[in-house]
Amino acid sequence: MIDKTKHIAAAAEALAVFQRDCGTVDEHAIADLICDLGLLAEERGLDFLGEAKRGIRHWFAERHAPAGGNLGPDAIVEIRVTAKA
Repeated sequence: MIDKTKHIAAAAEALAVFQRDCGTVDEHAIADLICDLGLLAEERGLDFLGEAKRGIRHWFAERHAPAGGNLGPDAIVEIRVTAKA
């Protein structure tokens, strides 16, 4: 069984450290952290969009996990980034 409360608390702590160190305001904190994780992934030679898609699938499964602990349905996640002309 996934302890969502523990995971949420750990994410909140990580976000608080990010905000403290980068001066990001609450309304932009998660988006700014995602942006910086993308930059970090690129620097480390990782496929950021692939990791983002995998993370969203994990979030979806954990969000839909029944009380018994089995993870819910998997999701197909598509991310398309198109530059404005």
